[in-house]
Amino acid sequence: MRIRIDITGKRFGKLVAQYPVRSPKTGKLQWHCQCDCGRVTNVDLQHLKTGNTKSCGYCTKVRYDLTGKRFGRLVVTGRTNRKSTSGNYYWACQCDCGRKVDAESYLLRHGKVRSCGCLRKEKSAERLKNNRKISAQMGAKDAFRDPNGNPIQSVVTSSRNQSGVVGVSLNSSGNKWVARMMVNGKMVLNESYDEFNDAVAARRKAELKYLK
Repeated sequence: MRIRIDITGKRFGKLVAQYPVRSPKTGKLQWHCQCDCGRVTNVDLQHLKTGNTKSCGYCTKVRYDLTGKRFGRLVVTGRTNRKSTSGNYYWACQCDCGRKVDAESYLLRHGKVRSCGCLRKEKSAERLKNNRKISAQMGAKDAFRDPNGNPIQSVVTSSRNQSGVVGVSLNSSGNKWVARMMVNGKMVLNESYDEFNDAVAARRKAELKYLK
């Protein structure tokens, strides 16, 4: 195909021109371009030169491209098609510990999610280790239990609880209520619900089954 101006390999915004093609609709000469997001598109030379077209037109809908960026222990590997209720995309992340997790873009950018959960567990373990009162009770048969023999964390609301119900919390994306219960080191309840009352009901049912 004869061309007057060869722009092969040249960059126009997020687009890199690869080779000329003919439009199947108009027969006009266009350039097949590779976008930084991975998609390809055919663009008129004039639109490239004037800057009217700088991308494939799809990736511009994503306000923040987090691919390759690090947030704490997480490195973003790509965007998923999932969105939160607020309209933010979830991004696939690789944690330094080896686990993979999807995290909502707002929470990543504002430092609210920095690992797959391993960082929080390590900090919690460190706090317990440095607490002399708790350290002294570790290993004791009745440590961390109420008078009925139930684990304290299963019957007492912590200062961080915002739901008002022990074992019920709002997940990190803010669109699901999670009901949890751990008995003797084993997670016996870990379910997500759309409605708060459903999560509370699941927690109450588990309490009747497992607590004294």
